[in-house]
Amino acid sequence: MTPSSGYLDPPTLVLLLGGLGIAVVTLVAGLNGRPPGRVTLGLTWLLQAGVVAYCATYAGRQLAGAAPVGPSWELWAYLVTILLLPALALVWAGQEPTRWSTFVLAVAAFVVAVMGARTAQIWYGIGMVP
Repeated sequence: MTPSSGYLDPPTLVLLLGGLGIAVVTLVAGLNGRPPGRVTLGLTWLLQAGVVAYCATYAGRQLAGAAPVGPSWELWAYLVTILLLPALALVWAGQEPTRWSTFVLAVAAFVVAVMGARTAQIWYGIGMVP
């Protein structure tokens, strides 16, 4: 691993690849004109469970005495945001079950994947300006 990819620890890699995979599946469903269904909603619920576990990983690290290299407030701002995104997308999909809600699920999954990777960068200090 190069130093710039050292932040891709197993939890981050799972969230990144899982989120991108779910984004692709939900995007294809939306492009096919499908409203949120069992598969897209189920995958988004799975993503929500993964985000809860991801946030618990960081909480456990900090409770064990470790600290992020970057600002702790920024780390937790990202974590709270990715914790809320799939939940809010699921609420949206429940209130407006159209193909556009399927696109909202896709965007939420993509943003969770990207922000999860950025969270790990904050933890390990990648891309921090001195």
